[in-house]
Amino acid sequence: MSKSLVPTLKLSLEMTNVLSRVERNGLRINLDTLEQIREEYTREMEELEERLNDMAREAMGDTPVSLTSPDDRSMLLYSRKVKDKKEWRRVFNLGMEQRGATMKPKQRTRMSRGEFNQTVRRMTDVMYKTRGEQCPKCGGFGRVSPTKKDGTPGKAIRICKTCGGTGILYVPSNTVAGFKLVPTDSYDVATAGFKTDKNTLEMRSSDLSGDALEFVTAYTRYNALRTYLSTFVEGIKNNVDKKEIIHPEFMQCVTATGRLSSRNPNFQNMPRGNTFEIRKVVESRFEDGLILEGDYSQLEFRVAGFLAKDAQAYLDVEEGTDVHSYTASVIGCTRQQAKAHTFKPLYGGVSGTESQRRYYSAFKEKYEGVTEWHDRLQREAVEKRYITLPSGRQYAFPNARWTQYGTAVGRTNICNYPVQGFATADLLPAALVRLDKLFRAADLRSIICNTVHDSIVIDVHPQEKDVCIKLMREAMLSLPQETMERYGFRYDMPVGIELKIGKNWLDLHDV
Repeated sequence: MSKSLVPTLKLSLEMTNVLSRVERNGLRINLDTLEQIREEYTREMEELEERLNDMAREAMGDTPVSLTSPDDRSMLLYSRKVKDKKEWRRVFNLGMEQRGATMKPKQRTRMSRGEFNQTVRRMTDVMYKTRGEQCPKCGGFGRVSPTKKDGTPGKAIRICKTCGGTGILYVPSNTVAGFKLVPTDSYDVATAGFKTDKNTLEMRSSDLSGDALEFVTAYTRYNALRTYLSTFVEGIKNNVDKKEIIHPEFMQCVTATGRLSSRNPNFQNMPRGNTFEIRKVVESRFEDGLILEGDYSQLEFRVAGFLAKDAQAYLDVEEGTDVHSYTASVIGCTRQQAKAHTFKPLYGGVSGTESQRRYYSAFKEKYEGVTEWHDRLQREAVEKRYITLPSGRQYAFPNARWTQYGTAVGRTNICNYPVQGFATADLLPAALVRLDKLFRAADLRSIICNTVHDSIVIDVHPQEKDVCIKLMREAMLSLPQETMERYGFRYDMPVGIELKIGKNWLDLHDV
């Protein structure tokens, strides 16, 4: 084992002890509130489904559309249908391949904008609104009996070839169907045609308007509700114990970056902010108790600035610059919409719509230190087949090599892993371990009950509110001392935290 990994191993072992205590502590769940949220989500989802199906019929005519089908969503949103999926996959190099010890997505075919547009036009058909008519061959039954040579009907019953067994023929009109989204490059391509996943739709929403924007907004919410109900509502209900306590299992060795993951249920991938209703079910186990959450401000942006030693990033943090507002001003969207784009360049992101690419270029110019650091990371990965963080944590890239475009294979991960890893696998755990030590030294009745990426959650006994706030602040602001003691260097980027407290995990107010 490399000596540089010793501090990482020590921290991991300390975290194991802390996480075992956090798991045993668990979170108190209000089952009545959970049931109310389930009913609200179900009702909203059914209303959205009805509206989405109405909009799909208006856009496609009588052509049937299933909201759960990637093929149907692609045709509906992009108004095009792939002619030959096998050839489509070959041309764009879609699918998975063995790289090292794991299966990873193949490297997409790189094309100029003109080449991409020509390829799409050649390999897809434009969709047109249709009118459904009864199949004259089978009379709408979808099955036919072949006629014998003597003209009498045979006994065998076969699928009607004319309508494919549906009993309906869809006659195209002269009106283009769907919402006519325009794919930008090969990264928008999927095996079903074009991407319609949550991240893609959120990225595209700032460039949409009218019915397309309404549909994408409604579908994004509809898809989120389906996930909330299956993953969180049912996950919590199925795992709560007799005391109405839930004990998520934390794992340090699942994600590639070292960031924590959890299961039974997954409490790590909850939507952020104060709009996720399910957070309301988490309440204090103490009578008149409170929930206290400490959250690092812009941790990954600050970490990227620190690792790159980017002077502009330091200046923006010190002056309190709102990076999301800057993003919005360049792209021409709202601050909320800008959040989906702000940090993409931190991870080497370059693709997107014209306005998004304009922002990514502006980001590279503004934060020259980050851009140069990305280049250094790629050179290190290609030369050594691994990269090393200041903490000593290492990430292996055994297949790193230069492409014909002057970037390294796996560029996104090469740029992403150091930021996410140092922020949430090195700094946050160091603060959590220190907080645990402070709690045990103070012999508190309050308990640490959860941690999510760059935040820590405490179930506060009513008589220990002030001391919990004090210890949370002390631990989370200790990063400069922690890095010096553990790794021999000082994390000198200003540390920003937000502390919020309330009766449940949703309804929190600033301390």
